[in-house]
Amino acid sequence: MRGTTPPRTPQRPGSDPVRGQTPSFGVIACLVAALTGCSGGGGGTSAVAPGGTSTSGSCFTPAPTPQSITAAEVEQVLAQGAEAASKLGAKATIAVVDRVGNVLAVYRMTGAGTTVNILSGSGKNSADSPQGLDGLSGLIGSDLAAVAKALTGAYLSSSGNAFSTRTASFIVQDHFVPEIGNTAGGPLFGVQFSQLPCGDLVQRGAGIGIGPKRSPLGLAADPGGFPLYKNGRVVGGIGVIADGVYGLDPSPTTSGADLDERIALSAQSGFAAPDCIRADRITAGGVTLTYANTASQPVAVTATRISGMAGGLLAVDGYYDGAAILAGTAFGEAASGFIAQGSTQILVNASQSNRYPASASLAPLPAAAGMTAAEVQEVLSQALSVAAQARAQIRIPVGSAAEVTVSVVDASGHVLGLVRSGDGPVFGVDVSLQKARTAAFFSSPGASAAISALPQLGYFNGSLKQGALFGVDGYMASSRSFFANSSAFSDGTAFSARAIGNIARPIFPDGIDGNPAGPLSKTKATWSPFNVGLQLDLVYPSLVGAILSPAAANRSCTGNAIGLENGMQTFPGGFPIYRGTTLIGAIGVSGDGVDQDDMIGMLGVSRAAAVLKTGIGHAPASRRADTLKPQGRNLRYAQCPQAPFNNSTEQSVCDGI
Repeated sequence: MRGTTPPRTPQRPGSDPVRGQTPSFGVIACLVAALTGCSGGGGGTSAVAPGGTSTSGSCFTPAPTPQSITAAEVEQVLAQGAEAASKLGAKATIAVVDRVGNVLAVYRMTGAGTTVNILSGSGKNSADSPQGLDGLSGLIGSDLAAVAKALTGAYLSSSGNAFSTRTASFIVQDHFVPEIGNTAGGPLFGVQFSQLPCGDLVQRGAGIGIGPKRSPLGLAADPGGFPLYKNGRVVGGIGVIADGVYGLDPSPTTSGADLDERIALSAQSGFAAPDCIRADRITAGGVTLTYANTASQPVAVTATRISGMAGGLLAVDGYYDGAAILAGTAFGEAASGFIAQGSTQILVNASQSNRYPASASLAPLPAAAGMTAAEVQEVLSQALSVAAQARAQIRIPVGSAAEVTVSVVDASGHVLGLVRSGDGPVFGVDVSLQKARTAAFFSSPGASAAISALPQLGYFNGSLKQGALFGVDGYMASSRSFFANSSAFSDGTAFSARAIGNIARPIFPDGIDGNPAGPLSKTKATWSPFNVGLQLDLVYPSLVGAILSPAAANRSCTGNAIGLENGMQTFPGGFPIYRGTTLIGAIGVSGDGVDQDDMIGMLGVSRAAAVLKTGIGHAPASRRADTLKPQGRNLRYAQCPQAPFNNSTEQSVCDGI
């Protein structure tokens, strides 16, 4: 289905033009069948990819060498955007980033708005009673919103799929398809709270440096952000803010044209995604995703220079110094922070050393049952081997291998190793680590106590007035009631990222409207994609601090040693790792569909266990979260796809693990 969006004006608190929200626990059945059942669709047209790579049928051949965007090309994108905005009678702020998130330029047209209203359109927020990030309306700079949109377009895309911020909006709401009742939440429910500016994996600093760089507002779901391509490879992203609203499209199948989207589509002329890999050529559970709304038609543009235009480069504290337009890095070369190592890809630091080589566990130490470096390496290798066999679900052409990032952590969330497939989307780096840490943390007997010890918090409004204080420990009290277990999250039950997602949705079970929320979610009365529950509340103080003081050193989103330094994640692909009955760590996988992520994590650990024969493996079946029956309903621990491997008829590959 193609989405369309009406011209938007800032909605005032109390209005209710939208019913959109974030994903739910039903990423399980419908959702799971969704992204995990993704297949390439459409693609009967021929096109010419930017840079002259010709495409045939539904595929094309990306350049064999790393590509980058030049400073002159960045200026062309800015000029085209400013020209389009002028033709549409608008004033825009435009940002361009490279594939690893370096901000290459931010341009503000004279008269463009300096701040945005952060609004989900839920009508559940007011100045006196702010709710989540919705409350920050009027306080967030339009430059930060434009950067977040540009980075989202770059991070979600690859040579096998091109996703926009509209695509993100389509797959993170409380129903999939949005506004279709009694359907499960979006496949990537919760992904908006990744790439956070307070995380310990993301990189900081203005100017060119290694990535992945942080996003000022996490991933964006507001239309107007797209990837930029050259020769079939992602070289960056563009983000536009002209309408004063940073939100999402709650009605993508019925709304009209979107101003930000029209400007951004015009700006990317010459650097647009190959038509055959756009999100609207990819299906999830039989539903075609959205990319750009059919009503958001670009305008003709010819400008290549910003000189003489009414506007100028804009410094963005902590992200871009505004002195000059910069050239981007070539993804896959050392300057980008990503390089090949044999058949895999690794993250490197400024000295080109592996940032996360396979390392021995710190908690517990190997002498106390923790993982050795050799065991970590085997888990990483086996997981990537599974990915190489797996049939990709969000990549064109059909039959491509999955491209993912795999992270392994110890029981306290220390990174023990991280490896990637070469063209996995960049967003999966941070998300894979979030998933691993989520599985390790919530499977530990100290999870409830750690959360209950956090200080009270209150949401701020646009005037920095703080709302009523509340305790994050309320989520633990709700969990004890929900499970009818006074030891919930302190009894050592093994939780996967999928199981945590089950109970972090505004409906339980997911997809059955009218049911109460899961214990880690806000209720439907206050829930929105900007006010999801524990996932936001764990990081809210550090996140707001990083937004308001972007140059400050802030490398933990939780502000203490809780083990979730880059935040938690609530969609599938993370599993705890045990030696016998002892929790020793976790694996996280992200990049190519939620069922694929589950399968790669499940088989990666089980195959490593079979090779090593040292006692490491998955949690004993008797202590996994799917043995729980809250409200008479089993949680889901893992779900693997049907016919998952290329050149194989093997089925039910996760049975018995």
